[in-house]
Amino acid sequence: MLSKEQNDLLTRVEGDAPMGRMMRENYWVPFALSSQLVPGEAPHMATLLGRHYVALRAPDGRIGFFDEGCPHRGASLALARVEEGHLRCIFHAWKFDITGQAVECPTETGARAAAFCSRVKLTSYPVHEAGGLVWVWLGSAVEAPPFPDLPFVGELEANSFLTVSLGQCNWLQGVEATLDSAHVGTLHTTWISGIKTQRGGNIGLSLDGPPRYEAEVTDYGLRAAALRPLAGGRTYVRITEYLTPFISLAASNGTKTREGVIFITTPVDDERHLMFFGLYSDREKQDPVAAAIQPPDGKPDLYNYAPLPGGREARWGQDRALMAAGHFTGFGNNVLEEDMVVQASMGPIVDRSREMLSMSDVAIVKARRMMLAALADYEAGKLPPGSALGKGQVVLPNPIDTVIEPDQNWNEAAALIPA
Repeated sequence: MLSKEQNDLLTRVEGDAPMGRMMRENYWVPFALSSQLVPGEAPHMATLLGRHYVALRAPDGRIGFFDEGCPHRGASLALARVEEGHLRCIFHAWKFDITGQAVECPTETGARAAAFCSRVKLTSYPVHEAGGLVWVWLGSAVEAPPFPDLPFVGELEANSFLTVSLGQCNWLQGVEATLDSAHVGTLHTTWISGIKTQRGGNIGLSLDGPPRYEAEVTDYGLRAAALRPLAGGRTYVRITEYLTPFISLAASNGTKTREGVIFITTPVDDERHLMFFGLYSDREKQDPVAAAIQPPDGKPDLYNYAPLPGGREARWGQDRALMAAGHFTGFGNNVLEEDMVVQASMGPIVDRSREMLSMSDVAIVKARRMMLAALADYEAGKLPPGSALGKGQVVLPNPIDTVIEPDQNWNEAAALIPA
């Protein structure tokens, strides 16, 4: 259980909140799927950590990311005309190129017009495309630091499935759900049962009971292992790798290939977040797990993958008839919807001072302590775990799940599986 003061420290990101400041100054922030930025289309609107921005892709593929307000009088550039990779403010027709430099300022005329225009520039930020996402560096460092080495970036991008949804609650509720493997065998009972029937694999073992958790703090964040006892003294191990503060990769389904489930939680403001969700794999053909996260019609809305079907008065769109017919939760469209509904049902910012935690919350407790310590250290001038400003490139391992023998240590067993 946290105090209300500690809860505020961990959850608040707007303005000069310590958590928001630490996020801006230390981490690359994902704000869109790459496919959302199309040359010639309207500026992409992004709200991150309570601040408003716009992004634009030029015909040559370059991306500009800027503060939303026009530097003239503050009109929103989300309303701007897009002219061959340029933004033209509709208020007074000031025009900016993809770097943010003003190239036309029609309200300034005469001999000084050119010199005036040369001094006008949008506040712009470095961007990086990787893993099917577009990331921005919001920090004040003179040069953007190296981008982290992530398992789903590079050669595996061609065989990945990635979506984005707007979560109607605080970012930490999204992150903590990814560190909670105990809910997989309950909240997702119907979905896991379907996967078990289709292909088998280890993930079906999540139905065999609640796990015992072990977690360790790493230089990038946290490694959490959910351990479920099996017959003969064996143990099912499912590992989640957490790169502070946004990225969680969970093991997929008992393979020795490079694959996993992606959860990336980007704070929009104090009470909303973007959830980037999907799968990556080095398999040439799509796996039944990947097929199962797509709606039955095979045409998922990648940009609004798990919208809330309703609010509290409508039980968030729960289908009680579907429950009566055998579905565990009554949310049958896709597995992420179950997560997003439960998180929203807690309220915009859950009051963690009223919780009654259990043994299955070890990873969540350790993550909270780690982040509180990171905030204290950051205020004292130290870098937090996984900071892009540290020495060398940040590396996030591939998550695994496996079955270990009675005499095996889960960490040692994980190291034997190729990354």
